[in-house]
Amino acid sequence: MVKKSLIAIALLALLATTVQAGDSAANPRKFDDHWPWTYTALEICQIPVYMDVGWFVQFIDCSKKEIILKQVTCDSIASPEPAKDFPCYYGCVKFKIFSNFEIKLGTVLYKDPVGIIDQWSAEFDNDIVPGDGNQYERQVCIKAWKAKIWKAAPGDKVLVGEVAITVKPNA
Repeated sequence: MVKKSLIAIALLALLATTVQAGDSAANPRKFDDHWPWTYTALEICQIPVYMDVGWFVQFIDCSKKEIILKQVTCDSIASPEPAKDFPCYYGCVKFKIFSNFEIKLGTVLYKDPVGIIDQWSAEFDNDIVPGDGNQYERQVCIKAWKAKIWKAAPGDKVLVGEVAITVKPNA
């Protein structure tokens, strides 16, 4: 019994030492308005972020470009048989292009169904565009020979065909 009484007294003494301190003023609990410390964010992990980036090519203002062929001597365009290839025509257009991969330019020629142009070819001043995302200026020129000009009405801008610019990876 004495042992139990001593344990009870010890417990009471322990509880008495854990009582919260307070002001004896109007508010028995004490709070400070501004604490003298701040939270600091700590970097604990870095996670890499990846993205699936597709192949990108852009031709600037394609719909505003046009090539107007002007009559030239067949010798000046190096047609296959200058004496027999008359009349010959030549014209060029410059364009701007950029991409995120190295490309090789090409062409596909589409003749007008009337058949004014008999023979023609297209060539670039430089058919490679680096894939660094910078804008580059290129030029495509059309050479035409053995034109059948009698199949069209006279005019300054008679549609005789279209040139399509193609791109593919330069591998």
